[in-house]
Parts: sequence; C-alpha cells; structure tokens
Amino acid sequence: MQAKMTWLGMKTFLLKAWAWLKTHWYVPVLFIIAALLTLFTKGDAVNPILDLMDRNRRNYEDRVKVLEENRENEIRRSELVRTKFDETIRQIERQHSESSSSLDRKKRQRVKELVENFHQDPRSLSEALEKEFGFKNVE
Repeated sequence: MQAKMTWLGMKTFLLKAWAWLKTHWYVPVLFIIAALLTLFTKGDAVNPILDLMDRNRRNYEDRVKVLEENRENEIRRSELVRTKFDETIRQIERQHSESSSSLDRKKRQRVKELVENFHQDPRSLSEALEKEFGFKNVE
C-alpha cells in the first residue's frame, strides 16, 4: 500500500514536471546553453543571454503594469458611470415627485441606457434626457 502511494506521488510529480517542461521548454535549454558557453568561453558569452532574460522580465513587468493600470481606469470609469446614473435618477425622481409620479422600471432602464451611452458627453446626455422625458436641465 505504501509503495503504491509513493508510486502515485512520483507519477503525479513526473506528470506535473512534464507539463511544466512542455510549457517552459526554453528555460532548461537556456541553462544548458549557458552552462556549455560558460564552460567553453569562460563566461564571456553568458552575459548577452542574461541581458536578454533580464530584458524579457522587464518587458513582462511593464506589460503587467499597463494591464493593471487599464483595469484600474476601467473600474474608475465604471464607478463614475454608476454615480452619474444614480445622480440622474435622483434628479429625475425629485422632479417627478412633485407631480407624485415615480419612475417605473422601463423608464429607469431607459435612463440607465442614456447615461451609459452619453457618460462621456454631459451636454448630449442633458439633451437626450430633455428629448426623452420632456424636462429641461437648468445649470
């Protein structure tokens, strides 16, 4: 029983190692080349390879940084759209509460669509809301 468990563990390890090798085959190849070059050229030929690896690492880090910045910008834009939507809904409900009517679900959805479509251009949003609901936005 113990030997079977050891064999299963070894088999799992070898399968994981093989999967890693299939994905990252260039790492052991680079190490073998670096070892051979170091052995035959006394280390002079290894420096360009190390520089290449360092440049690739820095490029990767730069790409990850850009992706993270884009994600943060997208989150900020989404929050901005949400606050603009909430603000517009409150304003419309306040104006309609005087006539004691509240927005139904379809109107709320339409306002949400308008805010999402015109969130970059407040003037166009005001015009669309005026056209859609028949009230003027006084600034």
